[in-house]
Amino acid sequence: MAAIGKIRSWGPWLVGIIGLALFGFIATDFTRQCETSSNQARQQVGKVLGEKLSIQDLQQRSEEYKALFGKDVNEEMVRNLVWDDFVKNTVLEEECAKLGLGVTDEEIKAVLAMPNHPALPRQFMPQEFFNQAGEFDHNYVAQAYASMKQQDPERFRDFDAYWNMIEKMLRQNLLREKYLTLLQSCMLSNEYSAKVTFEGGNTLKDVTVVAFPYASINDNEVQVSEADLKAKYEEMKEQFKWNKETRDIKYVVCKVQPSDADMENLTNSLLEAADQFNNDSAKIETVVAMHRSTIPYHADRPYNKNGIRAISAALLDSLDNMKDSTVTAPFRYMTMRANKPIESMAIARLNRRYQDVDSIHFEFIALPATTNDVEKRADSIINVINAGTNIDTLVNKMNLQKGDMWLSADVYQGRTNIDAETKAILAAVRPAKVDELQRIAITNGVLIFKVTERKVSTLYDVAIISNEIRPSSETEDNTYNNFSAYVSSCSNATDLEKKAAQAGFEILEQKNLLSDASTIGSPMPLTNTRDAVKWAFAKAEEGSISEIYRDPAEGRFMVVGVTKINPVGYLDIKGAEQILRAEVIKDKKADMLLKKLAGVTTVEQAEQKGGTSTTLNSVGFPATLPVLNMGEPGLDGAIAATAVGQNAKKPFKGANGVYFFKVDSCETDSARTFDRRAVETDLIRNHVWIVTPTKTDIAGNPLTDRSGRPIHQNPFTSFWEVLAEKAGLTDNRYQF
Repeated sequence: MAAIGKIRSWGPWLVGIIGLALFGFIATDFTRQCETSSNQARQQVGKVLGEKLSIQDLQQRSEEYKALFGKDVNEEMVRNLVWDDFVKNTVLEEECAKLGLGVTDEEIKAVLAMPNHPALPRQFMPQEFFNQAGEFDHNYVAQAYASMKQQDPERFRDFDAYWNMIEKMLRQNLLREKYLTLLQSCMLSNEYSAKVTFEGGNTLKDVTVVAFPYASINDNEVQVSEADLKAKYEEMKEQFKWNKETRDIKYVVCKVQPSDADMENLTNSLLEAADQFNNDSAKIETVVAMHRSTIPYHADRPYNKNGIRAISAALLDSLDNMKDSTVTAPFRYMTMRANKPIESMAIARLNRRYQDVDSIHFEFIALPATTNDVEKRADSIINVINAGTNIDTLVNKMNLQKGDMWLSADVYQGRTNIDAETKAILAAVRPAKVDELQRIAITNGVLIFKVTERKVSTLYDVAIISNEIRPSSETEDNTYNNFSAYVSSCSNATDLEKKAAQAGFEILEQKNLLSDASTIGSPMPLTNTRDAVKWAFAKAEEGSISEIYRDPAEGRFMVVGVTKINPVGYLDIKGAEQILRAEVIKDKKADMLLKKLAGVTTVEQAEQKGGTSTTLNSVGFPATLPVLNMGEPGLDGAIAATAVGQNAKKPFKGANGVYFFKVDSCETDSARTFDRRAVETDLIRNHVWIVTPTKTDIAGNPLTDRSGRPIHQNPFTSFWEVLAEKAGLTDNRYQF
């Protein structure tokens, strides 16, 4: 009994220990669940209507699109396309589900049985699926499907995946078509609009226009006050509404440049190579390889004038005035690589300049390797032609491919390597006699050829040692240390700007950086800056500065400072000041010009006021008219409302200037008849996509903000944007 009593006395402690153990177990499980949820959230690229797109999904779909576009397609373009499709299709499917719209398998089969249905994704379908008239034929698909399934299972799996994607795209296109048709049926036009549109397009006028461009007045002649900016902001406020959070940033780019020591070392290396050439101390190929030339040397591949000129026109002049076995002085030249200018320094040894055959014209017949005896067939064809059979008759009878081409040094010069097939063709064609039929084996069969003409030109056996002018690792380290010292001295974005000039750097600015931007830089984007965008949205606070971003491929360092975080809503006056100022200046210039034209009633009087006269022919409506190389929207409406022989009732205030005009003549197409229903249908179809008209600058170019987005004249947007905004879109692409 005493033992039992003692155990009972431990009861509260035991309950507490068991309770703690249970709490620990539950807490551990809860922690694991939180970690799992957190990991899933970190892998989420975005979300639309609760539908999530993970980074794995994005990568998988990107690979599918690459298979359609080709492996060399831009990675960023594919990612954006996948995202856009994800958003549009998710939103569309949700809307269509509410409306009871869908696409059945029977509809897919029916469309595939049609030759030219507009929903077919033709751009992703090979030519083999179309007949000679360019019409799609599903029988070709079925034949390829059956053949591969039986003979090549591995290719069949790839083809099956490809065709499933084609049908998926077709289904989405048909669903979109149904939704647009329904949306179109909800819109109405009227007889008056249809008649005005028809008459405007059916009536062409010749007009004399006297233009007074805003650019004719210096901006310094216009005074802009804070009150002007505020009034214009209130007028345009809806145009500065943002549905996404943005960042205003300032950044500094430090380009790593070769030092004087780097240039001296490169020059000395080339002079050493020149001595080796002059002394014949080693084989030419050995010297070129020893100095790691970016231009290889092949004794059997001489250059022609085009090839030398492509490297450097100055080099061509030098070679034409040099003796054989002599070497040029070091020279510099520019080339383009991946749309980027590359400067190099080089020397050239002219081994021999001579006249010889360069351009060779030959005709050929391509025999596909459909059977094992393709070479015997080629020999038989050669014998038949040599016996006197007309080659064209034979080609048509046997349904063979015949062609011709010129072969010259242009085939290989400027290229580091040429493929084995091109080498074989060069080796066979060069020594071949004119009008002698020969054959050569190629990758997919045999080529029967006959040389028909040879042209002699100047050829250059020249060895070029070329090295890209680039900074050494020591120079790069010194540049980084200097830049790092400047960045380390800055505690915030304000310091970054204040100390830039003293440190020898230029401060750059970009307003309204979007999270879906893949690069930083406006108007010229800087490649490989995605990490900086990610930092600006994932970690940065207002006023903070980033780490130094190093880009070895471009040879530069960069640091970014966030000067302002712009929340969802309206851009403030300061953020919109550049656009507002331009608009106020334009309005004030217009007032000055309208005052100048007060009392003007004819184009002759307008010309006397200093305007520039021009004639516009065949002006219809609607149309954006080019006046003095500036697109002028709206002027067409004023012209359409003016009768033949009449001057404008008053000067027209446009986007790029003030105009006065006279309608000189008019021509109407009497063969066309007004079909109200057809015109109204076209009007509705065009307005289904309510694309926002953009404002233009004085030069006629669309006005954009600092992030490159167009500034709109009114709050209308496309219905896709409206649906996406309502869908509660979450876009985390900047994190990946």
